Order: sequence, then structure tokens, then C-alpha cells
Amino acid sequence: MREERQAAHRCTHRSLQLFQSAPAIRPGTIGPEHAFLRDCERAEYRQASDAEALEGLQLCAKLEGIIPALETAHAILPAIRVARELPPYDAIIVNVSGRGDKDVQQVAELQGQ
Repeated sequence: MREERQAAHRCTHRSLQLFQSAPAIRPGTIGPEHAFLRDCERAEYRQASDAEALEGLQLCAKLEGIIPALETAHAILPAIRVARELPPYDAIIVNVSGRGDKDVQQVAELQGQ
């Protein structure tokens, strides 16, 4: 029981820590499940700046014809960086959840258009 409480405390602390350091476009918090996976070293999390998210969004739209949501766009450039470190036949999956059409106005404003 004590170990479960300690794990819950670590998860809560990790969630609060990540929320406080989040970029402006997205909330940046994670749930207790992700905090636990990180603490157990079963998952690794990378960060991307808002500028990198915009670059990832543009790249995905250009190469795949998909406009990802800004939240998803934060994963694109870090996934490309990880892919460069892997053997040629390994694969990475980026779940492009959400609709980017809802963010088109905000993206235009951020790009000064």
C-alpha cells in the first residue's frame, strides 16, 4: 500500500511539473498513467516548442496532405529526430488525433498572416 501511495505522489508531482513548464499553445500536462510509465522508464517524452509545432504542422500538411491539430503537431519533429537515431527498417507511429481545421485561424495569426 505504501508503494502505491508513493507512486501516486510521483505521478501527481510529475503531472504538476510538466504542466508548469508547458509552452503556450497546449496545456502540456500528462495524466498519472503517463507519469507512471515515465517513472518506470517504459515511455520517453520529448518536448517541442511552439515554433517547432508550427513547422511540424506545415511539414505534415505538405508531405501527407493532413492538417494535424496543434497538440499533435508538437509530436511531429521530435518523432523525426527519434527516427534518425533508429535503424532504417524500424517504424515510428504518430497518432494524428484531433482536427487541424479548428486551428487554422490560430496558425495564421501565429505566422502573421
